[in-house]
Amino acid sequence: MREGNAMQAAYVRTKGKPYAETFRCPGGALCLDFCNSGQGLKGSREEWIPTFADLIEWLEAAGALSKSQAGKLLAAGAGSPQAAQQLFARAIEFREALARVLLARTESRAAASEDLRVIDAQYARTAPFARLASTPEGFAWSLDAAGSALDAALRPIVESAVGLLTSSKLARVRRCGNSTCYWLFLDETKNCSRRWCEMASCGNLMKVRRHRAKHRSA
Repeated sequence: MREGNAMQAAYVRTKGKPYAETFRCPGGALCLDFCNSGQGLKGSREEWIPTFADLIEWLEAAGALSKSQAGKLLAAGAGSPQAAQQLFARAIEFREALARVLLARTESRAAASEDLRVIDAQYARTAPFARLASTPEGFAWSLDAAGSALDAALRPIVESAVGLLTSSKLARVRRCGNSTCYWLFLDETKNCSRRWCEMASCGNLMKVRRHRAKHRSA
């Protein structure tokens, strides 16, 4: 599970932005939070990350980019607005493809080959910006601190996605049990019993629906 204090700090920092919800109710992995940014108000199609600048700011708030890296990428985008827009379009395409792959997994369906190709293509495209770094637990991929090429922006999300898709944690990916909510999260409970994106919203909503249905049938 991603660091709770860091997510709370990111929420406070971005409060007022629609995508702040991804920090208030994190999914447990960077790539899941990115997928959830595309679901809008728990099922609506409002775009929470509407511009290249918003994408970079979201990544910085999520801890995927340092302030220095974010600044370099924003400057590169300002200098090449067409390239920045193309990068942004690829990011949204990747997000939607990944969300479809994960949703298919939660429904025990096969992922569409075209969606896997999108993920594979972005993994290859962003690979040059990955650097192997030593950590207290061993080793991990990180983003080249000196990289300012626009494609570098997607590397943290792509790395998170491929890491999840190829790990045992994939079995713990869930979709919220509310039929109108497409929020994805890692179920970290010992008995894999989590059903809702959060109890305070969808969990309580479904309780109220069940209560009303029970009274109607009675």
